[in-house]
Amino acid sequence: MLRSLNSGISGLRANQEKLDVIGNNIANSNTTGYKSQSVNFADNISQTMKSASSASRNYGGTNEEQIGLGVNVASISTDTSKGSMDVTNRNLDCAIDQEGDYFMVAAGGTMFNEADCIKIDAQKHTMGTIPAGTSVSYTRDGSFQLDNEGNLLTSDGHRVLGYSMMGRNTLFSSGTTQYFGDVVSISRAQGASTVGSLTGSSIIGAKSTITSAVSTVIGRASAAVSTLPASSYISAGDVAFVDSSDSDLRADGTNLHTLRIPSSVKEFYSDAQKKVHVKDVKVNSFSIGTDGVIKATLSDGKIAAIGQLAMASFSNPGGLNRAGSNYLTTSPNSGDPILRSGAAAEIKNETAYNNSIISADNSGGYGTVVNGALEMSNVDLAKEFTDMIVASRAYQANSKTITTGDDTLQTLVGLIR
Repeated sequence: MLRSLNSGISGLRANQEKLDVIGNNIANSNTTGYKSQSVNFADNISQTMKSASSASRNYGGTNEEQIGLGVNVASISTDTSKGSMDVTNRNLDCAIDQEGDYFMVAAGGTMFNEADCIKIDAQKHTMGTIPAGTSVSYTRDGSFQLDNEGNLLTSDGHRVLGYSMMGRNTLFSSGTTQYFGDVVSISRAQGASTVGSLTGSSIIGAKSTITSAVSTVIGRASAAVSTLPASSYISAGDVAFVDSSDSDLRADGTNLHTLRIPSSVKEFYSDAQKKVHVKDVKVNSFSIGTDGVIKATLSDGKIAAIGQLAMASFSNPGGLNRAGSNYLTTSPNSGDPILRSGAAAEIKNETAYNNSIISADNSGGYGTVVNGALEMSNVDLAKEFTDMIVASRAYQANSKTITTGDDTLQTLVGLIR
């Protein structure tokens, strides 16, 4: 008799947990990027009343007689399928059009100088060293914001992570020779503070240093070219102009930066005496492409590549820990994050670069970024209400088991009167 009471109690407890999960799903039916959960039950241990016997010469075999001792919650599973898109037409809103991929955000200080960044193994697509005081989280909520300094943030202030863009900006021409400089959009100080001469080439974008993440204007000295004036540099944290139409445009896939969309970018330019200077060019507008590259339209009509949103996937996304505020963190069963490669295009006659960067490019396996939209919750309200009815009826049935057992015990106690 006591077994039925215990079974009823376990049923109440299990169905209460199911109702808790259903209630949470319904409460988050309008939460951006929310993934619904479901409860799976398993029967509890059983008490053996009579053991099984095998067939003999005179008698057939008999089955074991067991009485179950209730139910328990076996697992709470997460449905990681993508939700529908809600078009907002807001240029800071982003959604990922594929399940299992996540934006990367961090709590901590800004990361502009490569020495302060999160290190990435571009071949294995894994994270290495993370700066002290920095914690990385993952989210499907792309409702990003800007602060007064232009830093790209989540709604509660977490910093959005991504790659810096690199390109070879043409500086000036001297006869048939064109001079250019390797420039990085977000980097440590660039310019005369570290290197003082420019590179000359008869072909724009000769890639003598294409495989490295260059953060200074570099090159060989030329008698026809003046060195950079002492004032011609771009400070760490300032966003430098990188031409989005550059055939050498690529992301620095070895460092994760905190992204910034400034009110103006710093651009190298040359005067009539071929001296190179830096000027501020106002940002009129910006957009985020399907590959996550942020492009800004400038007041002089040029388009700058500012950075690229980072993206990560997991071997078991259902194993991620829910940290609240639409953030997820890794767990022992989620696996380590697998990062999407930074933007890069194959470059003709650059075998070493293509072999090291292009051959390791895994971006084709990731979803596209939908700018001006947010992912809605994947909660199916019709299913949740149906499950709620089933769970509530099961709860009532288990309570009936307890009251029936109580009535039976009361009758048994009354026999001694």
